[in-house]
Amino acid sequence: MKNKKLSITYLDFDDMKNPLLGAGQARATYEVCSRLTNKGHRIKVICSKYPGYKDRIEDGISYKHIGLPTGNIRLNNIIYILLLPFYVLSLKSDIIVECFTSPISTLFSPVFTKIPVVALSTSFEADRFAKLYHLPFDKIERFGLRFYRYFLPSSKYFKEKIEKYNKKVISKIVYQGVEDIYFGIKHNRPEHILFLGRLDMGQKGIDILLKAYSKVKDKIGYPLIIVGNGPDEYKIKKIVRDLGLSKKVRLVGPAFGKKKYDYFSRSVFCAVPSRHEGFCILCLEALAAGLPVACFDIPGLCWLDEKVIGKVEAFNINKYSEKLLELANSKIREEKCEKLRKFASKFTWDKVAQNYEDFFYKILEREARS
Repeated sequence: MKNKKLSITYLDFDDMKNPLLGAGQARATYEVCSRLTNKGHRIKVICSKYPGYKDRIEDGISYKHIGLPTGNIRLNNIIYILLLPFYVLSLKSDIIVECFTSPISTLFSPVFTKIPVVALSTSFEADRFAKLYHLPFDKIERFGLRFYRYFLPSSKYFKEKIEKYNKKVISKIVYQGVEDIYFGIKHNRPEHILFLGRLDMGQKGIDILLKAYSKVKDKIGYPLIIVGNGPDEYKIKKIVRDLGLSKKVRLVGPAFGKKKYDYFSRSVFCAVPSRHEGFCILCLEALAAGLPVACFDIPGLCWLDEKVIGKVEAFNINKYSEKLLELANSKIREEKCEKLRKFASKFTWDKVAQNYEDFFYKILEREARS
């Protein structure tokens, strides 16, 4: 069985080239799938359309887009979810990998196919969206979870969550990885504190960061750079003005490649004030770059060792402001650099891809016996 080259279809709403999103899971999908194609497996990714999208083959991965290419990500999301079952019905693959998608997490793929479906805990927080939109997304999630037989959670927290509602699911915790290039980033003279990510306050907690930063703005000695784009850019700019931070905080837009690495090289530390995370590849990237990280003690970051990370009580603004001030000591960056990089080195995409492949083969062996 292990010599068989597999046909694998990923159901991932996002795409690295999607200007409306381009989040961590899209990167994870690419990193894992490119390694699987190098092993000879055939990979197709079904993702959402977006303005300027193009179906393509990239590093052996076939990207197919469905839905509407509008500039409204919520509308694109809804249409993708509604159309996906029709595509799943027609799929011919050995394995289907479904990335849980907001706001309902489960896309109910196992209902529409006899092909083994492996779920990933990409967006596994329907309870948050239920509170946000006052709709029963959490109940839909719980109902849908019972249909899955296989699950690859990125943390113990997500493993326990699905097992709470589905006692029969077979799961294996597989963490995400980090690209080698981050380990080679050299530290230049620190110039700023870095936030890098999607401008989504509900998830990323940028409002909390700004409130905490405002408490120590006259002591901290470094400006705050906010790198990224997203739906809450206008709201964030308003908070910056309201808190009197216009001279201390800069929104600089998205950054990729060399530009992104340059921001890392000139950062004193990285602020990750997220309320919710599926895993947070950014944290790994920062650690691999030798940067301390200020974050909250939330379930999605339970895999982070507190010995190498600046965790504080979830959403406590006063404690977070104290952590910002503590990490602004430039000596901390250099003193912890080796330890941070050593921790991050345990998380590689090669290991992730190998774990996925092993799990897929075990699934097919199990299916053959049943």
